[in-house]
Amino acid sequence: MRDIIIETEAMSRFDTAVDEVAAADHGLSGFILAYGQAGRGKSVAAKRYAKERGGTLVHVWQGWSQTAFMQNLLAAIRDGEDMPRHSGTRCKEQIVRELEDDRRPLFVDEADRLRIDRIEDLRDIHELTGVPVVLIGEESIFGLLAERRRIWSRVINEVEFAPASPAEVALYAMRSTGLDIPMQLASEIARRTEGDFRLIRNMVFQLEKSAKASGSFKVDDGMLETVLSSRPWRRK
Repeated sequence: MRDIIIETEAMSRFDTAVDEVAAADHGLSGFILAYGQAGRGKSVAAKRYAKERGGTLVHVWQGWSQTAFMQNLLAAIRDGEDMPRHSGTRCKEQIVRELEDDRRPLFVDEADRLRIDRIEDLRDIHELTGVPVVLIGEESIFGLLAERRRIWSRVINEVEFAPASPAEVALYAMRSTGLDIPMQLASEIARRTEGDFRLIRNMVFQLEKSAKASGSFKVDDGMLETVLSSRPWRRK
């Protein structure tokens, strides 16, 4: 099985949204909200954009204080150099200086783990630099941002990461393993996994093993049923 990324419809909309904000003048920039359930490809989209088109990506840890968040964000902006030991406020000041002449987007993955005051820190940074801020999280992030009107009013685009489609399931299987999955069976895989790419990957991996054992990479009803019955695939 090859480690590949397919271009989903959500990824295309994500790229377009970030491109538009990144190209806008300071006063027209703002926050982008990328949301959806776990396993929908949000983190992959952000990581790919930051690597291919430029940007800073930070993955939030549960319970981060202002100091921890600002230290990690500053280190990421400086391409992962040694962790700064300054206070949160001092790090924030240095972040602003770093970004004044470099408006690459900031991608904050699992932003729904942050407390509202940390989102306020990001608002301050955006206000002073014009750097686009992309907040990535599950649906609960709406409740977090709604706590402060001055934050919600700066969200200029929302990108929903919906469940993977049957066509995306079939394309991923073909490119990662060479499996030929008929659209009817791809629809069943999408339904049973609820469009979660992590579960789809795991199921395709099991189908590949069955295909190698049988000598046929054309997935049929029997092959799929064997994999479906091997474990409960639906999330709770």
